[in-house]
Amino acid sequence: MVQLIKGMFNNSSPKENKEEKEDTASFQDFVKIDWYEEGRIKAQTHDGGETGLLCCVNWIYHNHKEILRKDHLEQEKAKRPYIEKRQELISQNDVKQSLIDRIKENDIPRLKTKIESIRTEISDIRRNPEQFIGNKVGKAGFIIGGLILLFLTLYLFIFYSSASFSAFFKTFSATELAEENVILKSIFDGQALMKAWNDGAQEFVFVLTIPFLFLGLGYLIHKFQEREEWTKYLKVAAVLIVTFIFDALIAYSIDKGIYEAVREGSFASPGDPDYLPPHTIQLAFMSEKFWLIIFAGFVAYVIWGLVFDFVMEAYSKLDQISIEINSRNEEIKRLESQIQEKDDEISKASQEIGNNEVEIERLRTKIDHSDIISHKELELSLMRFLNGWLEVLSFNRKPEEHKSNAQKKVMEFIEINVNTLKLEKSAQE
Repeated sequence: MVQLIKGMFNNSSPKENKEEKEDTASFQDFVKIDWYEEGRIKAQTHDGGETGLLCCVNWIYHNHKEILRKDHLEQEKAKRPYIEKRQELISQNDVKQSLIDRIKENDIPRLKTKIESIRTEISDIRRNPEQFIGNKVGKAGFIIGGLILLFLTLYLFIFYSSASFSAFFKTFSATELAEENVILKSIFDGQALMKAWNDGAQEFVFVLTIPFLFLGLGYLIHKFQEREEWTKYLKVAAVLIVTFIFDALIAYSIDKGIYEAVREGSFASPGDPDYLPPHTIQLAFMSEKFWLIIFAGFVAYVIWGLVFDFVMEAYSKLDQISIEINSRNEEIKRLESQIQEKDDEISKASQEIGNNEVEIERLRTKIDHSDIISHKELELSLMRFLNGWLEVLSFNRKPEEHKSNAQKKVMEFIEINVNTLKLEKSAQE
């Protein structure tokens, strides 16, 4: 068999050689040839000429391709990596297509159903908030309570700034006492801040800030009522008592100032029917002005505290509704983000399927319509043939330049016809 393949270099007729190769040649027989010995023989035959060398190298190359093309067993063996690669890509596409179908049919519809359910909950919260927070919430009540609280705050600011100025810094004159609304001007004096400013910076700061003292006490009542412990009632009672005492002191000071101014303007002596004795606490308790001032401030203060508590409670409920709605809106955003991720996953998988389809088609064409050569065996055969050729050149004492050119020609042939195909195969794989 080896002799038959080697016969391609013999002088027998082409017809006979063709019949012999078609009937008997195989790739394994081609590999078994001693190409080193063939190189020595052909170098002697062609006297080491470059033309003969290239002719032999080309003949080996084409004979290798022809024999391997007709050897179906070797072709199947050479094509097996491409077949396996194609099958792997087909399996990958099946998996990716199943992933796309699952996302489209299950994952995305499930996420959209959740979003619709949450949006329905948001609508229900707006229509019937008490179902979600347990108490009925009236936005109108919050607005009305807020307006009342605003005007009560303005009232208390004017009252305590005016009353504190009248109690601690004001000296009542005979002209003011002659007016019928002296009490009203004592507790509702629109010029109190301006008069305090004229009296000095300390007086101004005191009159300006003292209303916030009472508002702060009212805020404490609200905070105490939020607690669950029983001591909150003692704390609320203590705050109310302190506020009442403070109001009583202001009322006593104003009532005393008015009384003493009237007393000093009286010319009656002890024993006269119009005689006014010195002002005392007992006289204050019997004075209607005293109680009018107390209740004008303290009652309004208590009402302010109750309204403030109501407004804060209503606001907390409204705020709780906003929190419930906002939390659900955040959940909707999270689910929409998941849907976008699923869409991106579909796009990525579809692109990979498309790329795989292109590669599958390329591999199918290569498997069905291409003949694959064995680069390693072909290169090895050519190199052994060259080594035998160079040995003859050395034996015949050919110049080194002649040997170098022979080696260069074969290496160029391998680079062009073998290594190029090898690189293309590696890139495709």
